[in-house]
Amino acid sequence: MYTSKIIKKDETMHPGISGGKFAEFQDAVIVFDLGGTYFRSGLYLAYEGLSEIRQQPAFSFHSAPNKSIADLKQDLVDYLVKTALYYSHRFNTNQVSISLGAALNGRNGIVYGSGPLWGNDNSSFDLLTLLRQAASELTWHIVNDVTAGLIHYGNNLQDTDIRKVLLLTISTGVACRLLDTRNQHIALDEFGLQGEIGHLPINLCFEGQALELGCDCGGRNHVAAFASGRGLRALSKLLAECKPVWWQSSKLAALQSHGLTFETALYQALEHNDEFANTLLYLTTQPIAEILRNALTLDPEIDRIVLTGGVVVNLSTYYRIFLTRHLSEQGIYLSSRFDPAFFERRLAIASSAEVNNLMGAALYATTYSKREYYA
Repeated sequence: MYTSKIIKKDETMHPGISGGKFAEFQDAVIVFDLGGTYFRSGLYLAYEGLSEIRQQPAFSFHSAPNKSIADLKQDLVDYLVKTALYYSHRFNTNQVSISLGAALNGRNGIVYGSGPLWGNDNSSFDLLTLLRQAASELTWHIVNDVTAGLIHYGNNLQDTDIRKVLLLTISTGVACRLLDTRNQHIALDEFGLQGEIGHLPINLCFEGQALELGCDCGGRNHVAAFASGRGLRALSKLLAECKPVWWQSSKLAALQSHGLTFETALYQALEHNDEFANTLLYLTTQPIAEILRNALTLDPEIDRIVLTGGVVVNLSTYYRIFLTRHLSEQGIYLSSRFDPAFFERRLAIASSAEVNNLMGAALYATTYSKREYYA
């Protein structure tokens, strides 16, 4: 049985609102951020921010391998309804907005699939209809999590000269969205999709040998298989199998043997300039660099590239160093020669406070859900 916990407030949250006060406002929104590792919920109030944040492990095929996908989806519905009704009864609001880490149709909310949550299952999941049937007294909204993060980031953007912002999240999953700040437009294809880069096939080699890894979605050699959080750990294991002596003598191996988590050990190994850790980060950033190079070549109006998500934020400066190394080694034809700072000027790493999916979900419900072109 999963139990949720209240987590520490950040600067986007109101510093202490009693339950009764929310009843005075009509713009309170119950918000969720459903990722592949954690589910978060909270309450948003305009001019006050977020409060009552709760977090629990995600219901996924990784956390509950013995459950069927149908059962996991039903668990998700039950969790959303139970949690939303708790907030609704306590704070007297009926607006609910969900930031969901899944490929979904931005026009009607149909969920197509989520590798981190449901693996290779890609059967259409009409989550909105199920929620409306289960709790018709609530008004439900669903938005893709990367879109939610970009809505929040774009809403606080101060630089009026930026024409387009490309946001990439590299965490349990990998995806991106592109926002035209001049009209707040996020374009969608005929299926209501944009930016599902995590499942693009790539070729990644080490010492002349092709590297092979499976993706959560069931495919092989996708961007997420090498660049996501799980992909990074899988890539480390693959390199260790390819070069066992090198691995055993590495600082990364030593730190992990002392009980450090992979993420903490990797950061410390990078600080020690460990060759294995450096090679690992160089390889995992290569697919992301190729995507950015192609994006900037095809769309010269991208003035800001925002990188966020657990992998990027945890590795921070080191991630940026290796990513820009790729971009400088093989830049954009002519443009990066004319301007050696072509990539550096555009790149930014954003914290969870700057790209907050819960805040984005709230903004989506209060403003952007009325705009057909938002995913």
